Amino acid sequence: MVTNLPAEAKAKWMKVMDAKTPEEKIKAIQDFLSYVPKHKGTENLVYWAKRRLAELKEEAEKEKRKGGGKRSFSIFVEKAGAGQVILLGDAFLRTELLRALTNVKVIPRDVPVPGMAPFEDIKLQLVNPPLTVPLSKVVGLARNADAIVIVANDLQEYEQIKKFLEDNNVLLKKPRGKVIIERSRYGNSGLRIVNLGKIVDSSESEIRKYLEGFGIKSAIVRILGEITMDDVEKAIFESVTFKPGVMVSPKPLAVDVYSLTFNVARRELPKVLFESLDVIRVYTKEPGEDATGDPLIMRKGSTVMDVARRLHSSLAEGMRYARVWGKSVKFPGQKVGGDHVLEDKDIIEIHTK
Repeated sequence: MVTNLPAEAKAKWMKVMDAKTPEEKIKAIQDFLSYVPKHKGTENLVYWAKRRLAELKEEAEKEKRKGGGKRSFSIFVEKAGAGQVILLGDAFLRTELLRALTNVKVIPRDVPVPGMAPFEDIKLQLVNPPLTVPLSKVVGLARNADAIVIVANDLQEYEQIKKFLEDNNVLLKKPRGKVIIERSRYGNSGLRIVNLGKIVDSSESEIRKYLEGFGIKSAIVRILGEITMDDVEKAIFESVTFKPGVMVSPKPLAVDVYSLTFNVARRELPKVLFESLDVIRVYTKEPGEDATGDPLIMRKGSTVMDVARRLHSSLAEGMRYARVWGKSVKFPGQKVGGDHVLEDKDIIEIHTK
């Protein structure tokens, strides 16, 4: 059941979402908890908030112990390509897999080693965590990645890694439905719902009203699969995240995610990974010219206006219409508006005032 929070608590939660530093988030969550009514309906919410508070306090304490002014060690890897994929599991096998797909031969002893794996006209970034860093220290890499590949010798090794990820709120198996709230940088862009699934117990208008009650008035809300209002609430409050998972092993194993043997993964893994990501390729063109060779990588459910904003804010402001070639239109060069939803490999030609 969706938690019915008072307006004061909703306002405090907005402070949590807007906080930048761990210290600001700690104070904001403490303030939020003081305004949350204590009853059975808020138990899960309070549990999550207290757990997140403990994590933030631990992070802040670690930073203090490192000493003032010193730059802290980080294994963060900036994203590149069409998606970032982290390799977990057997150190030897994942290093061999990275070498086979990217030709990167460096062994990741103290820092992560990234490599670019080609697929058709794009590349995927594979990240091999350092061998000297325990699994408990690479949760941040897993949460930041777009997908996870577990390279394991047997079921026991796979299950251990899967359980560790689940204990840290990272799920490999796709939930029945999912709600993604992407707050917009454009303050006046409004609240747009992209429904690519099914709303079971509510409607788009009710979801819009519920989100606006939390002060979320400028965002893109993507609905994937079958969802309820509980899923909308989870998207606001919970830190649980889903990452498409792929299992790679020396011999065939029956697991609950897509699995490949090591030899097959050498050929098929980039294709499997691309198809598991919620992204599409969009090509742009000028009137009378051919489409560009390098695609824009966009989220599934992206519209013509999203592409225009990605290219330049002035292009979005001055757009009159667009012409599209591809699977999303009925005929080549169809004239569409800014709210037209694009599909993989569409070509778009934007016309301005």
